[in-house]
Amino acid sequence: MISTLVLFFTFSLIILFSTVGYGLITVKLLQFKKYNFNYGLIGILGLFSLSVISSYTHLFFPHNYLHNSIIIFFGLLSLVLFNKEFFNESKYTLIIFALLFVSILMAKTNEDFSYYHLPNSLQFAEQKLQFGLGNLNHGFKHISSLFMIMSLNYLPIFEFYLFNLTNLLFLTFFITFLLLEIYFKNKKNLNLSNILLSVLLVLFLSKFSRLAEYGSDLSGQIVISIFIFFIIEFFYNKNIDQEEKIYYLKISLILIVFAITLKFISVIYSALYLIIFFSNKNKISLFLNLMKLNYLILIFAPLIIFSFLNFSSTGCLIYPVEILCFSEKFDWALSSEIIKYLNVHYELWSKGGAGPNISVDNHEKYITFINWVPHWFSVYFIGKFSDYILVSFFLILVFFSFYYKNIFSSDKNSNTLSFNKNFYLMIILVFFLWFFNFPSLRYAGYIIVFLLIVYPFLSIMAQKINFSEKNNIKKLSIIFLISYSVFLTKNVSRINNELSISEIHHHNFKNFPLFWVDDRKYESVVINGHQLNLTSGSCWAVPSTCIRNASALEIKKKNNYIFYLRK
Repeated sequence: MISTLVLFFTFSLIILFSTVGYGLITVKLLQFKKYNFNYGLIGILGLFSLSVISSYTHLFFPHNYLHNSIIIFFGLLSLVLFNKEFFNESKYTLIIFALLFVSILMAKTNEDFSYYHLPNSLQFAEQKLQFGLGNLNHGFKHISSLFMIMSLNYLPIFEFYLFNLTNLLFLTFFITFLLLEIYFKNKKNLNLSNILLSVLLVLFLSKFSRLAEYGSDLSGQIVISIFIFFIIEFFYNKNIDQEEKIYYLKISLILIVFAITLKFISVIYSALYLIIFFSNKNKISLFLNLMKLNYLILIFAPLIIFSFLNFSSTGCLIYPVEILCFSEKFDWALSSEIIKYLNVHYELWSKGGAGPNISVDNHEKYITFINWVPHWFSVYFIGKFSDYILVSFFLILVFFSFYYKNIFSSDKNSNTLSFNKNFYLMIILVFFLWFFNFPSLRYAGYIIVFLLIVYPFLSIMAQKINFSEKNNIKKLSIIFLISYSVFLTKNVSRINNELSISEIHHHNFKNFPLFWVDDRKYESVVINGHQLNLTSGSCWAVPSTCIRNASALEIKKKNNYIFYLRK
C-alpha cells in the first residue's frame, strides 16, 4: 500500500513537471519578452498546450504507453532547456501540489466518471480517431479537451488510475497562480483583483475541496476565474503600460478558448469582451496587435480541432446545436430526431424538468420562456442553489469580520477603481445568458453567480483596504490557513469514511490509493469483422470500444478509419 502510494505520487510529480515544460514552450511561442509569467499560469498554459497536442495526435495515434511516454519526455526536456533555475521558480508549485495531493486519494469518483469521463478517456487512450462514436453510447457524444488531457495520463502500472490527476493539476496551478499574484504582484495589481483572487482561493479550498466533484465542469470554471482576472486588469489597471495590456488581452483570449473546449457553455463569458466597445478607444490598434501568425495559430488550432472532434463523434460541429449538425449528409452522424430530442432534454434537465426522480409533462411547453421557473425554484433553487448563495454570503462575512475596521474607516485606497457599473452590467448580462438557457450551477454557473453576489462587496473592500500592506497580508494569510484547514479536514474525513466501507460494497477503498472501479461484465462481439465489447449500464473501465447495444449498429472501414453507422 505504502509503496503504491509513493509510486503514485512519483508518477504524478513527473506529469506535473512535464506539464510545466509544455507551459514554457507556450510562453516561448507567445514571445512575451517583458511579461514575467506567474508559474501557476505557466502550468495552466501547459495544460492548454497538451489539450491541443493530444487532440491532434488522436487523429493518427491512440494515446498508448509509447505515445504518452514520448509526450512526457519532451515536456521534461523542455523544462530543462527553457528553465535553468527550475527549483527556485517552481518550488511553490511543488509545495502546493504536495499539500493538495490528499484530494486525489479517493475511492468514490464523480457521478459521471463511469458514464462518460472514464470511457471517453480510455477510448482515446486505446484507439485513434473513430467516426460516429455517438451512435454507440450517449456518453461518447460529449467531447471535452479535459478527456484528451486525461488520456495522456494512461501509463504503465497505473493505466487509467491517473486520469483524475488532470483535475488536481488544474487545482494546483490555480492555487499557485492565486498565491503568487496575491503575495508577489499585489503592488502592481488592482486592489479589486487582489481581493477577488483572495475570495476565489477561499471558495475553491473550502467549497470545492472534493476533487471528485470537479467532473468536466470545475476545471473550466478555474480557467474562467483566471480569465476574469486578466479582463479586469486589462480594462481598468492604469499601472500597466499598453504593451503589457496587449499581453493580458492575448492571455485572456487563450484562456476563454481553453474554457470553451473544456465545456462549450463557457462561451457565455466571452460576452465580457463587450466592455471593449464601452471603454476602449483604440479598437483598431488592439485588433492589429492580435494579427500575429503564431498567436492566431494558438487561438484557432484548438477551436478547429474541438469542432472536428465534435463532428467526428456526432456529425455536429458543436453538439447539440442543431443548425451546426449534418445528420442528412453523413450516414454515421446522429439523426436529426435524436439531436432535436437531446436539445430539449439537456435544457429540460438544467431547468429542473428532468432528473433521476423528476419528469414533467409537455417538455417543450415547460422550457418555453419562464414556464419552468416555479418548478425549478422548488426542485433546484431550494437546496443546491440556495446553499451556494449561503456559501457566497458566508465568505463575505468572513472577510468582513477580518477587515471591518478598515471598511468603516474614513480612509480610501488610491490603487483601485470605484464600483464599475459597466463591468457589473456585463456580469448581469452573462448571468442572464446562463440563467435563461442552462440554469444549473454545473453548467458554467458557479463563477458568474458568485461574481453577481460578491462583486459589490469586493468593490467596497477594494476602496478601503490596501492589500499590499503587511498587516492586511497577514490577515489574508490567516484566512488562507483556515481555508486549507477546512480543505484538509474534509478530505481526511472523507478518506477515513471511504476506508471504513466494506469490500463487499461499492466505492470501497480496498485498492487504496487508487479509486474504486466497478467490475463490469462484458462480452466480446464481432460486427462486420470488428470486435467490440458489449455491456449493460455504464461502461466504467470496459476495454474499448465499449457499446451497450449491438442490434442497431453497422460498421465500415475506409482509409484505415472506422465508421459506426446508424441503421
